[in-house]
Amino acid sequence: MPDRRALSSARLLAVRARARSGLLASAAATVAVAIATVCLVLAWLARAVAVAGDPPPPGVPAEEVAAQVEAGATALASASPALVLLVVLLAGTAVAQLAGLIAAAREHETAAIRARGFSRAQAWLADAAEGVAPALAGAVAGVILAVVVSLLAGAAVADVLAQWLWATGTALALAAVFAVALRRGERRRTSARGARTTAAALVVLVLLASALVVWQLPLARGAGFDPIVAVAPAVVLMAGAIVALAVFGAAAVAWSRPAAAAAGLEPGYPARQVARRIPIYAAAVVLVALTVAQAVFTSAYGATWQTMTTDSAAVRAGADLRVDTAPQTVDSEDVAVSSDVEGVDAAASALVTPVEIGSTEAQLVAVPSEAIEPVVASAGGLIDKEALAAAVTAGGTEVVASEPVPLGDAATGLAVTATLMSSSQTVGAVSLHALLLDGTGTPEAVSLEGELAVDGEGTVTLAADAELPAGAAPWRLAALLASSGPSMAGAEVVVTIAGIEAVGAGPLEIAGQTVLDGGGDDAVVWLGDGGVLADAPAIEDAALPPVAAVVTSALASRLGIGVGDPVEFRYAGTGRQGGAVVSSVVAAVPGATSELALFVPMETLLISQLQRGTSIVPPGSVWAAGDPSADDELSAALRDRPVTTSAPGVTASVVGALVPGWWIATAGSAVLSLVAAFAIVQTLAIARRRELGVLRALGVGHRRQARMRAAELGGVFGAAVLLGAAAGGLVSWLIVPELVRAVTPGILSIVGGVTIAWVPLAAAVAALVAGLAVIVAAAAAGVGRAARSATVGEESR
Repeated sequence: MPDRRALSSARLLAVRARARSGLLASAAATVAVAIATVCLVLAWLARAVAVAGDPPPPGVPAEEVAAQVEAGATALASASPALVLLVVLLAGTAVAQLAGLIAAAREHETAAIRARGFSRAQAWLADAAEGVAPALAGAVAGVILAVVVSLLAGAAVADVLAQWLWATGTALALAAVFAVALRRGERRRTSARGARTTAAALVVLVLLASALVVWQLPLARGAGFDPIVAVAPAVVLMAGAIVALAVFGAAAVAWSRPAAAAAGLEPGYPARQVARRIPIYAAAVVLVALTVAQAVFTSAYGATWQTMTTDSAAVRAGADLRVDTAPQTVDSEDVAVSSDVEGVDAAASALVTPVEIGSTEAQLVAVPSEAIEPVVASAGGLIDKEALAAAVTAGGTEVVASEPVPLGDAATGLAVTATLMSSSQTVGAVSLHALLLDGTGTPEAVSLEGELAVDGEGTVTLAADAELPAGAAPWRLAALLASSGPSMAGAEVVVTIAGIEAVGAGPLEIAGQTVLDGGGDDAVVWLGDGGVLADAPAIEDAALPPVAAVVTSALASRLGIGVGDPVEFRYAGTGRQGGAVVSSVVAAVPGATSELALFVPMETLLISQLQRGTSIVPPGSVWAAGDPSADDELSAALRDRPVTTSAPGVTASVVGALVPGWWIATAGSAVLSLVAAFAIVQTLAIARRRELGVLRALGVGHRRQARMRAAELGGVFGAAVLLGAAAGGLVSWLIVPELVRAVTPGILSIVGGVTIAWVPLAAAVAALVAGLAVIVAAAAAGVGRAARSATVGEESR
């Protein structure tokens, strides 16, 4: 007998819930997956900040490491809400669709209880209660799921539980979406026009918001919380999914017409069914397309972030490993010690110094030409090594030539004999100095020790020698200088080279002469510049040949110069000047932290400096090629100095936690899509049971009906996957490089372009497609079973 007891509100809710327990369970599962994903993502990011800088980079003070971690955490705080927002949006879409399916299934009972006096306030209360129940159950299940996953992954459970506030907020938001969508679905028959207007307004709002994001994102920088950065991925991906849905709808309608004209049921029947049920399939298409687009975006973001940060770090470092020794200088022993470090393949000295070109401040970088190929980093092709090496000649233009004299492989020292002539009767103290270049091109100033001797004819001779420094052979002599000590007489002294010998290798054919003007003077006796200084010792600076320089395009644009144009520069903080001619214009100069920079081969720069004076600007850095993980050993070898590597630093590494965070969010989104797609397909199968008896009566067997349903669902999901991939590619092209710049400090403006990690992307899409294939197969099998016994009479009653 029927139950004639009056239904209380609580009993009514219980009866309604039991009648649609499957859909309510799907809603609870959706909430659980969303909360688990949010907790895991935020726990991962929090853990990344907590362990950043441990162990600290070698030689870097603790307070500097803390500042770098703080800068990374600040940038991360601006970008991390995007992951949560995207998961909540996708879960909200799924929950809203499930609520709509529940409302559609309750259409008759809703009309019945409304006719019996069920008020609007009671309806809202009932819908709110049904929204809270799945959200509460899902929240508990989601936290448990997140804890289980963290235990399996070996993560700290405390980090997951610490995200309780975010889990609560997510549950409340999804409960509100469920209740509103349920109530809206129950009123759909009386407010269809308003619903369509609201949906259209939301679509326009999302598209306008995405346009605003694409416009403003290039101006964002990770110096604090930026709402544009926080919403950019979610808004633009959602806009891409909406565009994909629009394309799907138009394509489905367009394909149904020629398909229907074909003979037989296939492909016309499945195509017409899809075209007629686009509003029902819309949620599944949006969810699947959004998930695939998110996977493409995540793959592009991860690969592009890695490329941009690594290339930027390589350009700034100049080599795989770099040690700055300022205010001390680098000698040949430092380079030799660095070369012997395990994991280092080659090492060289380098000079990075500020210069002034008119009112423009720039950086001058110098590296020995023989070290360009083995030591200088290519930075993903941003550094043009061929242009740097070609700067020695500058394409035939008359420039400074560097022609040091080799001492020979067997040389162990240098001995110099010089004659001294003075305008007075006495010759004061005179000393000789040699500028040597070791096998790596590192300059080394050596003082020669000796004594004055007077022969029988009154000629004063200075014989001086010195051992070669500890460095890489073979050595070369680049210059010989003389200096006079304090003298009361102040008379001129003419210094003439009588002979030079590489001890252990033989004499050198070098001749030179200079004049020391009184006491305390310095002068170049001989210079390996191809005879320029020897031929014209009194040449003016303006007539001296320039060095060939490679300038960045930013500096060339700032100065309005091009290849072949002269450039006069001053060493910052000194009165020294230099002249250069542009040999080529490149995107970046290795080792420069400024976009305004120029590169000069070290040997020609040294020769140019000695043509214009008697001292050089010594190198202040050691550059090494090898494994960046050798930074600890290299720091220890160079007296515990900080080491800069071509790998992203502490700050970038903190922000890099977003890459696995995005993959966690993508995995959660895929599960959300599969849960929602399964619920939608099952509900659709229940609503279309009447078709099966009619088709059977028309002679369509159960196997053929199963194939048609599989083709229908497979076509919908396949189109959604393809359209989602296209939307993800478009979104990645639009915002990924600018998003990386906005959230990662230190990215150079010359670094850009989208790179995709194909292997993880293929794995993610394959897993999603496999899940969808299981759903399609299950739905087709269900249709086949139901079609065996379906009759027209049963469905007509």
